[in-house]
Amino acid sequence: MNDVSLLGLILAAMFIGWLLGRWGQFRRQFAARSQADFSSEYFKGLNYLLNEESDKAIEIFIKALEVNSETVETHLALGNMFRRKGEIERATRVHQNLLARPSLTKAQLERVQLELAKDFYAAGLLDRAERLLLDLVKIDDQNQGALNYLLRIYEQEKEWPNAINIGKQLLASGDRKIAKALAHYYCELVQQSMGHGDTGSARKYLRQALRYDRSCVRASLLQGQLEYQQGHTGDAIKAFKRIRHQDPDYLSESINPLAQCYEGIDDEELIQYLSGCLSDAPAISVLLALVEKIKQKSGDQEAASLIAEYLKQRPSVRGLNKLIDFHIDHSEGKAKENLSILRSLTEKLISNKPIYHCHSCGFSSRSLYWLCPSCHEWGTVKPIQGLEGE
Repeated sequence: MNDVSLLGLILAAMFIGWLLGRWGQFRRQFAARSQADFSSEYFKGLNYLLNEESDKAIEIFIKALEVNSETVETHLALGNMFRRKGEIERATRVHQNLLARPSLTKAQLERVQLELAKDFYAAGLLDRAERLLLDLVKIDDQNQGALNYLLRIYEQEKEWPNAINIGKQLLASGDRKIAKALAHYYCELVQQSMGHGDTGSARKYLRQALRYDRSCVRASLLQGQLEYQQGHTGDAIKAFKRIRHQDPDYLSESINPLAQCYEGIDDEELIQYLSGCLSDAPAISVLLALVEKIKQKSGDQEAASLIAEYLKQRPSVRGLNKLIDFHIDHSEGKAKENLSILRSLTEKLISNKPIYHCHSCGFSSRSLYWLCPSCHEWGTVKPIQGLEGE
C-alpha cells in the first residue's frame, strides 16, 4: 500500500471517529442539509478509495471535514505532510482554504499564514513568501518562525543588509546563535566592498563582523588579504596569525597567504610560528610549508627527515607524496621509475577526494563553502582531517 492509499484510510478512520463523536453537533450544523446528501459525499470518497483512486478520495474527505476550531490542526497537519512529500500545490490549496475561513482565531490565522509562506518558499515563490512573512513580523516583531524564514530568503537572494536587520531582531529576541551568522553577513559585505575598491567600507564591515563573532576565521582571512593588498604586511601577518587561536581547523587556509607575506622577510620568525602551530594543532599544510622553509635553509635531507618523523605519528597521503618527491630527486634508474609509479598512484588516490566536509550534516566538497549548501549552517564546512586530509 502506497503512502497516498494509507493516508486515505487514515483520513477515513479520522472522519468516521469524528462523525460519531460529534453526531449531535452535526445534526444542529447541518439541519438544512439532508443526511442523504452528506452520506453521498462520504460514500463517494469511500468508493474512490476502494477503486484505488486515492487522490480523489483525499480531496473528498478534506472537503467533508469541516474547518472549525477542532479541525484546524488536522488540516495543518495534512498541509505540512503534503509539503514534506513535495506536493507543494496540494499543501498550498489546503492552507489557502484555511486562510479563507472567517472563523479562525488571530493565533490560528497567523499560523496558517506562516505555513502558506513556507509553501511559497518551497515552491520558489520567494516574493510571495516574503510579503506574507513581513506582514507577520509587522504584527509580532518577535515571531521566530517568520523571522527565520525571512532570513532564509535574504540569504538565498544575497540581500545582506536585509539579512543583517532580521538577524539583529533575532539576536534581540534572545537567539544568541545568530551572532555567528551576522558576522558572515558582514563578511559578505566586506567582499563586495573589496571588489569595488571601497576599503573604507570594507574595514567598517570587518569591525562589525569581529564585534559579533571574535572567532570568525573568515573575517581574519579577509582582513589579512585587505591589509596585504594595501601594503600593510605587518597588519596582514597579525590577521592571519589570529586564526591559530580562533579555530586551528582552518590553519591550512592561512598558511599560503601568510608565507606570501613573509617573502623577503627573515624566515626564522615564520619557521618558529609554523613549528608552534605544528606542535599545537598538527596539520599537513603546516608541515609542508615548514618543510619548504627547512629545505631552503638546511637542505633536502633535514626536510625529508622532518616529514618521515611526522608521518610516523600522523600518516598522510599528501605527506607521503612530498617524501616520495624528495627521494625521486635523489634516485636513478629503476628505483626512480618505481618511485614515480608510486607517486602517480598516490596522487590519483587523492585527486578526486573531497577536501572539506560539514561538521553539522556531513556534506563534502573540494571547495570551501562558508554557508553549507546542504544544511545552511554558517562556518561548519572545514578542512578534512586524517589520512587523506590535513
